[in-house]
Order: sequence, then structure tokens, then C-alpha cells
Amino acid sequence: MTSNSILIAVICGLIAAVLFLSPMQFGGMGLVMSSFTALPLFIAVLGFGTTVGIISCVVAAGMVAVFMGMLGGLSVLFATLAPAIWIGHSAGLSRNEGGTEEWFPLSQVLFRLAIISAVIVIAIGYMTAYSEQWAVDEAIAMMSQVAQMQNQAGDGTVIITQADIETRAKDVASLIPVMMPVSILVLMVLNLRLAERFARRRNWMLRPKDDLPSSVEMPPMAAGVFLVAAAVAVTTSNQIGMVAQVVTGAFGGAFALVGLATIHFLTRGLPARPFLLPVVYAVLLFSRFIAPVFAVLGVAECLFRLRDRFGGPPKST
Repeated sequence: MTSNSILIAVICGLIAAVLFLSPMQFGGMGLVMSSFTALPLFIAVLGFGTTVGIISCVVAAGMVAVFMGMLGGLSVLFATLAPAIWIGHSAGLSRNEGGTEEWFPLSQVLFRLAIISAVIVIAIGYMTAYSEQWAVDEAIAMMSQVAQMQNQAGDGTVIITQADIETRAKDVASLIPVMMPVSILVLMVLNLRLAERFARRRNWMLRPKDDLPSSVEMPPMAAGVFLVAAAVAVTTSNQIGMVAQVVTGAFGGAFALVGLATIHFLTRGLPARPFLLPVVYAVLLFSRFIAPVFAVLGVAECLFRLRDRFGGPPKST
């Protein structure tokens, strides 16, 4: 390890700490900035190896502990920093077989990301004694404040009634166990992708470039986990059912990404591709009902190898 890599490790750790602590100074904008806490650590571990990433992790956790106490440092360590190091380390694993270098498959990286997302949400729920009724009460409290402002801004007519608030709050609360792991998964994938692109531009990236549309997948056993969790989530309403919802959300989000990669791969060579893909992403962004369709497509790809059966020509992205 060189002095330059140690310096980069320290800088990445400090940047990660600043990003995590930014809501204390910048409010709403800080919340957005804190979403990229894992980005500097991914850059460190992808570009310079696991040891450098661990140093960044220790520096970041230590700085957070200085400002938020030991509990804050440990929280960010186990919820964000350590998972980033583990995923970055996994992506950097390779072995030499008969003179050919083989890198850790992206299917296993995505599988581990799904597991991490589910574990984080389950741990948070356990520590906060999360319950559906608590989520409903919190949603009603927040929506009541918004409704009060909207009603006061009008001519005195009640725009949003208490019955409307309670109905919407129950809908929101029912989505939390599923959407929280999806959000964590998507943020981790986004940070990992941004780090990979940055490190590659700087010629730091250790891993060769992957053809994402053809290599983003999940192992077959993940399909079994997802389908069983979805069945339990639908048929059970107790704490086990809530845990199943979390697992369904985490693995469903991962399979939705596989579905997107499959669409990217299968549309290669099509003249309408430049217009089709933006429409796909727009629908996915603005409709919550389309994501399960992509997840089903991802499961179908996992089980039936759709890309092998109907694949297009080997082009990038």
C-alpha cells in the first residue's frame, strides 16, 4: 500500500462522513446528499482494493461518532459503510483459471445486495419496534399537517377529509415494508454504478468493464426465495408476514433490475430502441404497478434464460 492510496482512503472516508452528516447542516438538500454516503467508499474499494476501503470505512465511522456519538458511528457503520465494503470487495474478487482471469459474477453481487437490503430493513424494524399500526399513525400525522395547510390555503372548503387521510395512510403504511428495501437496493446499485464509472474514468478501476445487459442476473435459488417470500407475504399478516414483505421487496427490486437488463439486451439492434427505452424508464418511474412486471420478467430470465433464447447482436448497453 502506497502513501497515495492511504491519502485517498482518508479523503474518501472524510467525504463519506460529510455526506452522511449533511442533513444536520443542509436540511432537505442534505437528505439527498446523504443518499450518496456509500459512493466514496465504493470508489476506494473498487479502485484501490479492500484494505483501502476498510481504512475509509474506519475514518468515516470515526468522524460520524465524533459528531453523533458512538451509537451514530456504529449505526452508519453497520447500515451503510460495512455493506459497501462487502459489496465492493465482492466485485473486486477474481481468480486465475488456466491463464484466464475470472471475476466474481454480477449475479452474486446483486444477490448479496438484495440480502443486505432485506437485513438492514429487518434490523431497523426490530430496533424501532416497528408495527403496521405505528406506521399508519405516523402517516396520518404527516398527512394531517399537509392537509391542514392545503385546506387553509383554500376558501375554507375542506379539500382533504379525515377519512381520505386515514385511507391514504393505510395505503402508504402497507407499502413501507416492500418499498424500504427496494429504495436501499436502488441507492446501493446507483452508488456502485457511479463509483465504477468514476473509477474507470480515472483509470483506477481494477475490474474489467462488464457488459451489463448480458451479465446482470440473479442465481436460480434467488427465484425460489422470492416466490416463497411473496407467497408468505400474501397469506400471512403477522410479524412473519411483514418480514416476508421485506424479503419480497428486496428480491423483487433485484429481479426488476434483471428485467430491465433483459429489455436492454433483447432490444439491441431494434430501430425503435432509442425511443422505446426512455418510455420504459418513464413508465417505471411514474407507475408503481409496472415494477412487478419487470420483476416477473427478471424471474423468467433467471429460470428460462430468455436472453439466450431470444438474444440480439452483441452490442454495448
